[in-house]
Amino acid sequence: MKLQSNGTMLEWEPARLIIAGYTGKDQEAVQRHIDELKELGIPAPPRVPMIYDLSPQLMQVTDEITVVQNHSSGEAEAVLMDINGAWYVGLGSDHTDRVLEASSIQKSKQVCLKPISPHVWPLDTIRAYWDEIEMESWVIDGGVQHLYQRGTLGSFLNPDELFRILRERDYVSGGMAVFCGTLPLHSGTFLFGETFLAKLRDPRTGRTIQLSYSIKQLKDAESMTR
Repeated sequence: MKLQSNGTMLEWEPARLIIAGYTGKDQEAVQRHIDELKELGIPAPPRVPMIYDLSPQLMQVTDEITVVQNHSSGEAEAVLMDINGAWYVGLGSDHTDRVLEASSIQKSKQVCLKPISPHVWPLDTIRAYWDEIEMESWVIDGGVQHLYQRGTLGSFLNPDELFRILRERDYVSGGMAVFCGTLPLHSGTFLFGETFLAKLRDPRTGRTIQLSYSIKQLKDAESMTR
């Protein structure tokens, strides 16, 4: 994998992929999100936050992913990456199969690629004001762009607290990537479309990290046999 940081090209092969869920600082808001998901048929987690261990090969810099049927969607997330012994932050999408999610959240995440931005920032350049970093996402459906998520990284546990939890639960290893959690849905419901867009913005410097990928549907073998 090749990533850029401040004009420098980084070559990296992730050794572990961790998706952290229900990482909000506001536990009342987390519970509302859990209740929101229960209304959509997704079971409540057994503990909060939840940690999902996935195949690192799922994480790719790509502008297109393929899915079966139109019932998967993205989630914008800040991604912490241990690249050659130094921590960086980028932008990723925890693309998830929403039908499979009703029976197994981990499996629903494992069946979808996790696109990440080609650009990253050294974590130390924003660590002091992590909470101020802005994050937004949009879904393009039928050629119309819809706001999907909007907020700041202050909604989530900061990196040091998240690392502490990962150490306590024995998930820390070299060369790992950690998806830090996602914002509530702007409309309160999943949107499915042909393109997912997301952006991280540093309000102090104005610099941004952007992510964009299209969602291509494969021919559905089951429907073709009916």
